[in-house]
Amino acid sequence: MASSTIFSEATLHDLWRLQRIPQEWLRTTSGELVTVVNPGRHNHDAGPDFLGATLRLGDRILHGEVELHLDARDWVTHGHDRDPAYNGVVLHVALPANNAEAVACDIVRENGLPVPQLLLPASVLQSPVQQEMVLLDCPLSRTAPEKILATVRHAGQLRFEAKALAFAEQMRSGSWDQAVYRGLAEALGYDKNQEPFRRLAALLPIDLIFAELRSRRALDAGEFVEALIFGAAGFLAHRAETDEPHDAEIAAFVSARQRIWEPLRHSLQIRPLPVESWRFFQLRPQNFPTRRLAGLCAIILKFYRHGILEHLSRLLQAPGKRGRKLAQELVSFFLCPAQGFWQTHYHLRGRENPQPAAPGDLVGRDRSRDILVNLILPALWLYYREAGNAILQNQAQEVYAHLPKLQENRATQAMQQQLSRVYPLAKELPASAKCQQGMLHLQKLFCRPLRCEECLGLQPGIPASS
Repeated sequence: MASSTIFSEATLHDLWRLQRIPQEWLRTTSGELVTVVNPGRHNHDAGPDFLGATLRLGDRILHGEVELHLDARDWVTHGHDRDPAYNGVVLHVALPANNAEAVACDIVRENGLPVPQLLLPASVLQSPVQQEMVLLDCPLSRTAPEKILATVRHAGQLRFEAKALAFAEQMRSGSWDQAVYRGLAEALGYDKNQEPFRRLAALLPIDLIFAELRSRRALDAGEFVEALIFGAAGFLAHRAETDEPHDAEIAAFVSARQRIWEPLRHSLQIRPLPVESWRFFQLRPQNFPTRRLAGLCAIILKFYRHGILEHLSRLLQAPGKRGRKLAQELVSFFLCPAQGFWQTHYHLRGRENPQPAAPGDLVGRDRSRDILVNLILPALWLYYREAGNAILQNQAQEVYAHLPKLQENRATQAMQQQLSRVYPLAKELPASAKCQQGMLHLQKLFCRPLRCEECLGLQPGIPASS
């Protein structure tokens, strides 16, 4: 983007992200009124500035990316008109450069299609940034507080059941344990490493891991499962001594697991993933995929004696534990503190191991709650429903209702503000994970596509069309 001594690129992004551009300026060069339903997710990697935006241009609803420049000419200057990565851009927003009016020019994508353009006036450079986010005119927010909260909770239930149905699709290609194992791997992959984690789960099925662990009781189970996981992930390939500067602890860790892995690789006929599949760039060391792989190993060790479903069923049926108490126990169960080697290392390469002040858990409390909400509880609920066990189905449902809120994000914060425009509900709405999930469900299926009337009609017993 072009630079300016008065107006920075970061300020421009904030104006768009927080929806602080006055409505009277939201009109394209062709005269279409622009309504920002969802500004999109701020992209800090290569590509357009905002991903997954939803806009209304005149009578059209557009879903896609938004690119912002301080000068409209930068679309061509930066080569976006020749880059297929920008073919998803549905709006180009430009600001003046050097205190002059932004210069209008044709904006065309690499595929030859035109891009609607929004040119802001030069006066934006001197305008104070509004202090409050501009929110949608939300009909639900004008109903009674009881109606708002009931709708959010019901939406939370609908999202829960939708996750259960999505899990049922995963089970079509494998066992219950394999589907959960794959989901756990994806959850530990976060955004940047979900794909290699998925490939790893397919390459090294959970039944194979459990069978190998149970048949080798004389070996250290932790060391053995790390040899399997890190070997299949491509991190135990033999390298020349000069390739990487190992410290003594890394050398000992790798060599011990290589001794286990090499014969296994041949006997099990496993072709490891290319180590280049794993992304480390722009990740905090605590979130390196090597640490998340170690977390997956720790979770596998919790289950291998009885299997995932059997062990979780035992936890769910523990006498004297219901609701909030059981929710707390399940959160604690998935916690995996860093132990041994992982208390002081992030990677298997010496140069990529900064001195850790506090490396933290391999699987922390926030991720544990995410796993329960998005995977474990919907999967258990589905299993017991199909098995006809209403007691345990309700038990899974009750745990979901008692789980505390997950980490806040921009989507939930925006929905809290949106639904609290008339009544002060901001503190009640995010009180539980179920409420948070409900707000995300409403935003995705009703707010973004402007299905306001259907949202107002949501109530228990009436399924929502998707």
